[in-house]
Amino acid sequence: MIGGIVAILIAIWFYRSAEGRGLPAVQWAFAGLVAYYVPNFIWSLVVAKPLMAEFHARSAVMMAGLIGHSSVVVGAVVAIAVRHYFLLRAPTNG
Repeated sequence: MIGGIVAILIAIWFYRSAEGRGLPAVQWAFAGLVAYYVPNFIWSLVVAKPLMAEFHARSAVMMAGLIGHSSVVVGAVVAIAVRHYFLLRAPTNG
């Protein structure tokens, strides 16, 4: 649920940033979602799931919960980097 809320906020952020620069806003909102979800999904499968299984086996529920939400942070950091290095540096229309 937290991941979905963050994804919506990122899409809105990319949309408004692109709109303010005269760029195609819907395409940039979609790019923001892709920039968020791809690393989020990869991190979930490669890092978070194996660590969560290990922490559950040790009954470290709090750490398992934190690791479970770490993919949201990874996706958000990558989306922020994409906005900074690509969206804000894209040539404007006008």
